[in-house]
Amino acid sequence: MTSTLRIAALAIGFVIIISAFSFIYPLMSRPDSSLIVSVDAELNGETDDYNLEYRSYSKDSQEMINEIFSIRIANLGNIDKDNIVVTLSHIPESTDWYRFVSSEKTFGSSNVDLFDEKVEIDLLPAGETITIQYRVSMNATSIGINNLLQEKSQLVFAVTDNENNRISEKIYNVRLPPS
Repeated sequence: MTSTLRIAALAIGFVIIISAFSFIYPLMSRPDSSLIVSVDAELNGETDDYNLEYRSYSKDSQEMINEIFSIRIANLGNIDKDNIVVTLSHIPESTDWYRFVSSEKTFGSSNVDLFDEKVEIDLLPAGETITIQYRVSMNATSIGINNLLQEKSQLVFAVTDNENNRISEKIYNVRLPPS
């Protein structure tokens, strides 16, 4: 009988330890909710966060779509955040549908380092906002071919912090304007 009680006590202890870990782990690995990230298209289309799409309004005579994307990061917390990295990438990488043009800081007092599609923000003080603009050019013909081949043309905006924790990742499927 003592071995049965011992086995039952060990099983209950094991369940308690696993339950405690399942509640603590999400708190430790959850991204910082005090940093709010938004992505807006400002030149030739709109971003739709509900459907996760970027929809262009028009293309030029050479089938090119030129766009400015503004990434706004607001620190709504009480603690300054340092070493924030914003990265723009695209999927699929093997096609010529996407071309990076430039990046720049347009709003905010934080110091930034611009490395083309990667931007490093040194410090974002509590209560401050920063805006980073990316200029890109997209080939509508290649986007149409990707869509026919069932490869979605996607823009990926990833924001990470100094421990490489992903604060936000916004992936937009690129939709062509009506013909």
